[in-house]
Amino acid sequence: AKAAKAELGQAEGKRRKGHAVRGTAKWGQMVEAAREQALRYVRALPASEPRPPFVVVVDVGFSIDLYSNFAGVGDSYVPFPDSGKFRVLLPALADPEVRARLKLLFTDPQQLDPARLAAQVTRRLAGHLAGLSSQLEKAGHAPDVVAQFLMRCLFTMFAEDVELIPKKSFSKLLAEYADTPEARAYLPEALASLWATMDKGGFSPALRTKVRHFNGKLFHDATALPLNADQVALLQQAAAADWTLVEPAIFGTLLERALDPAERHSLGAHYTPRRYVERLVLPAVIEPLRQEWAAAQAASTQLLDEGKGKKAVADAHAELLRFLHRLTSVRILDPACGSGNFLYVTLEHLKRLEGEVLTALG
Repeated sequence: AKAAKAELGQAEGKRRKGHAVRGTAKWGQMVEAAREQALRYVRALPASEPRPPFVVVVDVGFSIDLYSNFAGVGDSYVPFPDSGKFRVLLPALADPEVRARLKLLFTDPQQLDPARLAAQVTRRLAGHLAGLSSQLEKAGHAPDVVAQFLMRCLFTMFAEDVELIPKKSFSKLLAEYADTPEARAYLPEALASLWATMDKGGFSPALRTKVRHFNGKLFHDATALPLNADQVALLQQAAAADWTLVEPAIFGTLLERALDPAERHSLGAHYTPRRYVERLVLPAVIEPLRQEWAAAQAASTQLLDEGKGKKAVADAHAELLRFLHRLTSVRILDPACGSGNFLYVTLEHLKRLEGEVLTALG
């Protein structure tokens, strides 16, 4: 204990104790209360004052909790970068990358916005796919057929980078058929074979391994288009990118760029950037639910404080479970759904909130 205090720069001897033992449920309640206090400060800001991108909760000498709201709307601050890594414990400050990230909180917080990098990567990829789309349409393929083909390609690129299929297996498949006109002639068959297997699951002759079943009917039509050398090269350039950096909510821009302008309205392919989506989704859907969640937490804490024994714990647990049932029963309708970005962003925020509830339930 003495060595630990010395390492933290603390003097020996008696020290004032806090309100709860760190790591316990009571401590978690105190940290959450501190977060709620910070959010009250945010709510008290005048409407003309921009919302801070971060709320930081510090247990001095122990932990730093980070919550972000890059949309700048309301008080929907979520764990940053996610619910598993938002808490920075004191020993982690020895890591230069952690210190650099914390420095950016004060010097340039927008640099930490993952949507920025995702948008940059996606715009670059959109250029490759738009060029390929244009060439395929000039070859006589219908815009909707081209769009669906590209959507299957981009999802497969994403799947290999997150290892839903073997890492770089799609890239290797493209390379295998890229070199000669004779080899490229068989590429559509290889792609169609792969996608037909992904539609049902099982052994893929194209990849020479088993692949999972991908539902959603994206691969129900496994049609693959013939490609010349330049077109295969464009596809390879897109596949070489790191698709884990691509924001799923902006996949819609790839679809929009892939379609002929005259066809966009009929196919409903109108993409709205994520930040615009959040300006509607957060106040209309997420903030009311977060207020309900805060009320459920307060009620749960009160039951623990006023009750005794196992019954108090069970009643407090039941209070949180009631909110979880409420949350998982929510249904969202987007009557003007185009590329699905409103629904995706809403689902992402709902899942983040669900994660917080499940963490609280233990």
